[in-house]
Amino acid sequence: MGKVRIAISLLAISTAALTATATGAVADGNAGTSRAAAQPCSVSGAFCATGDGAPPIVLRCGMSASVPWYGAGYWNNRLPNNGRVKMFNEDNWVIYTTPANYGPVLGNWDPVWSLRADC
Repeated sequence: MGKVRIAISLLAISTAALTATATGAVADGNAGTSRAAAQPCSVSGAFCATGDGAPPIVLRCGMSASVPWYGAGYWNNRLPNNGRVKMFNEDNWVIYTTPANYGPVLGNWDPVWSLRADC
């Protein structure tokens, strides 16, 4: 069963589904239960995210995207100028902001609906 997504909705993450680790990384205790193992990615000067079932998302400053995955996946933030990416839930609330120049991080994409790169 897929999520119903509205084109204008932003990426969202349920705060109940995620736990911030001591390093500020988003993690979920069940992140390893994905149907297929996503691989970390790295793109110089960009934010890169992976999950199972769709191509990676690569964001540059000012870009946004809907998250097509469920379950485990990786993100890696290499945006310039200490850029950060905000993760949004289905109600368009920011549920997490990535640290600058950080990753790769394994997390749970279930609560995340969209991403926005701010530099």
